Amino acid sequence: MNDLPNPDVSGALPADAIVRALAGAVGSVEAAIVRLRGDDAEPDTVEKILAAAGAPDLGDVVAHHNTLTRAIAIVDHRGTLPDQEWTPIAELGPLLSVVVQRLRAYAFELLGPVEPEITVSAHVALLLTMADEGRFGETLQLLVLVEDAATMWQRLRIERARTAEPDELSEVLSASRTLLAEHFEQDGELLRRGRRALARLAEDTPLEVVKRLSSPRTMRTLARLRQDLEDFRSACRADAAGWLVDEDPESADALDSIDSPLKSVSGVLGRSLAKVSDARHRGGESDDEGEAEEPVSEQD
Repeated sequence: MNDLPNPDVSGALPADAIVRALAGAVGSVEAAIVRLRGDDAEPDTVEKILAAAGAPDLGDVVAHHNTLTRAIAIVDHRGTLPDQEWTPIAELGPLLSVVVQRLRAYAFELLGPVEPEITVSAHVALLLTMADEGRFGETLQLLVLVEDAATMWQRLRIERARTAEPDELSEVLSASRTLLAEHFEQDGELLRRGRRALARLAEDTPLEVVKRLSSPRTMRTLARLRQDLEDFRSACRADAAGWLVDEDPESADALDSIDSPLKSVSGVLGRSLAKVSDARHRGGESDDEGEAEEPVSEQD
């Protein structure tokens, strides 16, 4: 985010600060537009995701985004939005809000079955299903695009209230704070949960890791999932917002190793050796140090 990377949206921020926070919530939608409407995009991708999420039909979401972008440019240039520009988009905001909520809920639903309680092999199988049949990456990109449209509409609504409906300004600012709070809290948790789910594929023994990553299809899909999460992280300016500050370093290392089975195996070996070393160290605290050294020479 620009100068408000993680605003205290629960407090009574001035209108200008909220507008700046809204403007900085989403960094870029270029990747989203390419993924959803580019030459390689599957036809009707947006419509299929909205249907799966139980969200209302938005029509041409890119066209809506372009219209809102143009309206923002008018406000920036003139300081206000004329009635003839506001009227066609006045009812769009509530629709965008509902779609954002449904898309976010659907993304969490896709991640729901991918829990630590199941075996790693079953976990990976669910990741593949989530990516291919669930269109998880496309869902994240559509969420980014619609959320950016929603924040633009909210900025326009604030300007409209300031210039034409001052009695509505307090209520409009409250809605904007709610939108920002949901973005930082829920989208942040969505990113963290997705990263944890993907990082788990590097767990287990080195042999099992090699087996899982020996399939070209599996490697391609998991690498794509990793890129999907990186695109979401970048689009939401997650680093500036501090969404991953408390992330387990092992999760980050596991994600970095996805493109290379050797790195994954190396990571597993390193963690295994660390556990053995830690266990031996704890044993050495209660036993004689010389005896704690013994098993090393006898293994292998």
